[in-house]
Amino acid sequence: MNSVQAAVDHDRDGPLQPTSDPFLSLSLSPALQKSAGIKIQPLVITRHQPEVIRYGRTVPQEPLLQFKSDYFQQQARLTKAYRQKQLAKTQHSRLQAEADNAQWLAESITLNTVRSAAELQWGKKIVSALTEIEPSSTIDFSDRSKTLLYVDYPVDEKRPMPATIAIAHRAHRSQAVTATLIDPKPTAPPTHSGLRFFYQTAAPIFLPGQPLVAFIPLTEQAMSGMVIPETAIIQHLGQHFIYLKKDETTFNRQQISVNHPVPGGILVTAPLTSPYGVVTRGAQMLFSEEFKAGIPKENDNDDD
Repeated sequence: MNSVQAAVDHDRDGPLQPTSDPFLSLSLSPALQKSAGIKIQPLVITRHQPEVIRYGRTVPQEPLLQFKSDYFQQQARLTKAYRQKQLAKTQHSRLQAEADNAQWLAESITLNTVRSAAELQWGKKIVSALTEIEPSSTIDFSDRSKTLLYVDYPVDEKRPMPATIAIAHRAHRSQAVTATLIDPKPTAPPTHSGLRFFYQTAAPIFLPGQPLVAFIPLTEQAMSGMVIPETAIIQHLGQHFIYLKKDETTFNRQQISVNHPVPGGILVTAPLTSPYGVVTRGAQMLFSEEFKAGIPKENDNDDD
């Protein structure tokens, strides 16, 4: 039995039970609160820039380098075919000239096909950088100092992508690092139903092909609200809840929206009222005990 549960079972002088308020409230004696390690954080109004979560993935470098190698090899074959075509003209051989010209056209079509397929997958700006003889200083993945990544967006999204975003392994905003937009024009891969924007980051914390979470600013203006720490939030059946301390013994459970992740937690713009604050430690215990208190004992309805 853990210490929290032991504290609940031990405190019989002030049993945990639903209050006379709606079912979202429950009551704990001060002794039980102390034994269970309940921690409260005052509610403070602050301003943050709202963000929306999108998902993406890092791009392994091997396909990029393989395309670069294939492209230059095909370019070399095209150059050779062109020289053969020009040589045939000087030899006054019509049949040879026609054959060499056909070979040159075939090599040219192949080179264009290789490039078009890559542009469809990664966009023209990345492909142009990969096919430069002297790599661009802003887009160069050859030394593995930068990581290419993409973020997927709904096809009906009208908002332009920002020049910089925050990315993280998981939906923990406090662990995010910065990524820079490569091309404001999205790609639309045939195997993907939405739009895809490519970014790059110099942060060396991502593995090839790793899923990631992107935090996209919704506006350039900050919003007022209260930052709720992630430890205070309970998720249940797709909904999110917090507990607010109403008075010395009463806690109210309130549903919140998690649409605005910010450093340190979630920005809640809906009104939250509590003279004490939000429960940042022990919320899960309150949630469990709230429902346990509402379950009747097996012999409550016995006729004997």
